[in-house]
Amino acid sequence: MTTDPRHRRVHESSYDDDVFEHERSRYFARPAEGVSLQGVRTPSPLESREFNNSISSTVAASPSATSKSFAARLVATGVFAFAGIFTPLVATAASPSQPGIVKSSVSDINPNVIRLPDSTRARLDAFFLERVQDCKGVIEAVDRHINDPWDIEDIWLIFLWHFMITKGRRKAYKFSRDSFAGSPDASGSWETSFWNWAAHPMRVVGALWIALYAFDNAVRIGSMLGIARWLPLIMMEQFDRGMYTLAGGIIAIMMTDRWFPEILESRANVKDASQRLVLTRLVTVSLAITTVVCTAIVFGLPPKSLLGFGGIGGLTFGLAAKDLISNFLGGSMLAVMRPFSPGEKVYLMAVGGRFRGTNEPSVGGYLVKDIGWYATTLIPKDTRPTTVPNGFFLGANVINISRQTARIMVMNIRVRLDDLPTIPVMTSEIEEYLHDHPAVTNPPERPIRVHLRDVLPDHAAVRVEAHTHIVKKEAFLAVNQEVTLGVYAIVGKFASGPAWPVGCYDGAAGKWGAGNNQGSNASFDGTGR
Repeated sequence: MTTDPRHRRVHESSYDDDVFEHERSRYFARPAEGVSLQGVRTPSPLESREFNNSISSTVAASPSATSKSFAARLVATGVFAFAGIFTPLVATAASPSQPGIVKSSVSDINPNVIRLPDSTRARLDAFFLERVQDCKGVIEAVDRHINDPWDIEDIWLIFLWHFMITKGRRKAYKFSRDSFAGSPDASGSWETSFWNWAAHPMRVVGALWIALYAFDNAVRIGSMLGIARWLPLIMMEQFDRGMYTLAGGIIAIMMTDRWFPEILESRANVKDASQRLVLTRLVTVSLAITTVVCTAIVFGLPPKSLLGFGGIGGLTFGLAAKDLISNFLGGSMLAVMRPFSPGEKVYLMAVGGRFRGTNEPSVGGYLVKDIGWYATTLIPKDTRPTTVPNGFFLGANVINISRQTARIMVMNIRVRLDDLPTIPVMTSEIEEYLHDHPAVTNPPERPIRVHLRDVLPDHAAVRVEAHTHIVKKEAFLAVNQEVTLGVYAIVGKFASGPAWPVGCYDGAAGKWGAGNNQGSNASFDGTGR
């Protein structure tokens, strides 16, 4: 039997107390250098090193110590080495008039603080061994089923599975809706139900079975013709395992993309949609990489070759599909930077006719419906879905109107030149009206400006600027109308009449001459769209 401590079980080992106490008393009873603290003999660093060497050799030679713990010996050796350095410092700092500060010796320290009885440990070992054997049996049974070859007559199972995909899901949805009134499928529509989503993993399983059926029967026919020996042996043995590994990883990715955001929202209390999107994509990418690596290893591809192929293949793929990668990176940047989130409204300008811009009357603001891996889906005013590649947003200016905290109201008022003396009183009363209006934001948070902007040959231009904290469009339009009517009521008290345009119309040129400013008495900026 070897005495190498690496071959001994830790839980069956401890020091032989007699050998331990004999060596400790033999070294620490010497009248050599050291510090005495009220009669307590403490080891010096040299003594600790000598003791460690001696106890190691003694334990290794002792028959009773051969079954003891190597880890426990290391702990005890470290304790005595620490005591040889630390205890003299304590003794030096202690006052002679305070006896009994150090009452215990390091020999009182037991490294085996918690130790189960042998009978309890044996029962635990037996229990865990049984569970491990059960798991091993299940894994072996699944592996035998995976490697069970497909016969020619097994094609009926593929047709049955195809029927379950095309017809069975609808029947299962109707049955669950009629039989289980409290289930999620009963309260939701077919488009949001589990059975509608299940089509994707079921198609993966169907494709897996078709591939295994074709491979096994091709190998059988090749064996009859004597050409199957040309295939690699590891491919013959590991094809089923590799295909099941690939299919399982794809289904795990689908399940993560479908259910992980809901788990983050309900269980982890992650309310922000962009954060859920980032976390979901990180987990999805990790699963995809793990699936590819595990599938390649199961098929027999060496890890070094896999890493080398990944570097060269990644470079080639990046050069050949830069637009695709740009869109994927754009989607990741949208998820991280969060310039907008699903459900918010944005303004976009068209670039090169790729999609309709916000300046078109039928578009207005775009409602963000979904931010995908490759493209973002936007809903305009006329409800025609617009798909924009995510790479577009890397260099585009996006106006997020859903995050605005206020709206601006701007009015340009035309005043007759005969009414110029009344403008100071007029602007003062308009400013007072805006200060008192409950929907208008007052300074210093937002400025209120009412001033004479310019004097032209046919009228004087007065500009009114104010902000309101009402940001919802319907409510803002009502407030804007109320404020505009109130301002023009004040103008009507001081104006002697409308400031009609003055000028001559040039029929040959098709425009008014100098001194004219065509338009209504008030014009508004485009904030009320």
